[in-house]
Amino acid sequence: MVISEPISKVNLERITNGIFAFTMTLLARDIVTPGEYTKAALITFEEFSLHTIGSIIDFVGVFILLAMFWMLFFQMFHRMKTYDYHFLHVHMLALMAIVIIPFSSAFNNLSQERTFADFFFQINYLVLGLILVYLWYYARSKPALLDPVLTNAEALFISHKFLVPPAVAIVGILLLLVNSAYINFLFDIMYFVPFIIMAIFFKTHTVESSKEQTV
Repeated sequence: MVISEPISKVNLERITNGIFAFTMTLLARDIVTPGEYTKAALITFEEFSLHTIGSIIDFVGVFILLAMFWMLFFQMFHRMKTYDYHFLHVHMLALMAIVIIPFSSAFNNLSQERTFADFFFQINYLVLGLILVYLWYYARSKPALLDPVLTNAEALFISHKFLVPPAVAIVGILLLLVNSAYINFLFDIMYFVPFIIMAIFFKTHTVESSKEQTV
């Protein structure tokens, strides 16, 4: 059943924007400032490098991941005319997964050893990616929810693009199973892998002829 006012598509976009903004702000709380710094003037470069720079890199990486999901969700919204109750309920699960990200990513700063906490973040990342894939799959199965001008080719292009985040999350989980001295360096790179893949393979969409049937 398609939802009418007052829960409009605009309202869903607004709450999604608010959740992303709130979550991105929470990430700053994970930047480590060692407790022994009683005054900023006492912080040495060595201490700052040891305790803080790593957490700043993690902050930037997770912020970029959230920005990627924000763009992907709104690419989906842009191609939808409306939504129904099932879409709304599943989207609420996606928002829950988004809010958990600052807490799951914070565990990465607790220890240099690879523990379940690191798997927690990757699983959180994977779940959010899978929910996004499912939402678009469900929307495609309900033509009444989609913009009438959306073509089959464009819908398929978006479907393939949405598979990138969960695929990268699975690679991240597999990397955690590998005991390597280079694992921290690899994880720093993994933050940027989805953007690199999308920039190479999903930058543009070939516009089909106007005669092509819409979804």
